[in-house]
Amino acid sequence: MELVSARLRLREFRPADLDALAAYANPPEMRLYEQGMPDREAAYNFLERVIRTAGETPRMHVYLAVTVPPEDTVIGHVSLNSQNPDIREWEIGWAIRHEDWGKGYASEAARRMLAYAFHDLQAHRVVAFCHAENTASARVMENIGMKQEGYLRQTRWFNDGWADERVYAILESDFFSK
Repeated sequence: MELVSARLRLREFRPADLDALAAYANPPEMRLYEQGMPDREAAYNFLERVIRTAGETPRMHVYLAVTVPPEDTVIGHVSLNSQNPDIREWEIGWAIRHEDWGKGYASEAARRMLAYAFHDLQAHRVVAFCHAENTASARVMENIGMKQEGYLRQTRWFNDGWADERVYAILESDFFSK
């Protein structure tokens, strides 16, 4: 599967992406608000799982590598995971390498993935979660039309302590009314 936006190409991960994945997922900046992948072995395990789940039918997990053409180097990923099939709810997530923060790539990739969720997967609702202090991720959620629906206290064990989370969502009616 491949999705294209104005500046980005979202494609399936390949084994050859391991070095790029390990490089962007490892720096301390990438682990400010998420567990991340602290070493090459964790990146390898993630990549192996992502490649394996790409062959599922029906597909309940979609992880796509984010690249900036004409280069094919992976600078991040965007994902959709089925949360509650009974109500057609999916969870979206993203990560972009630190060097490319502030360029709008996370919003662009997430917006394209939302279009896939609503047009192709017939999602009714797409949710996203972020560490309560991750204002950049919250800004991405707002940029792509999501609304904050909640603030969950101490729901994430992170860096040896409890952390709060923000919950955002967008409904198909919100998406198609734009």
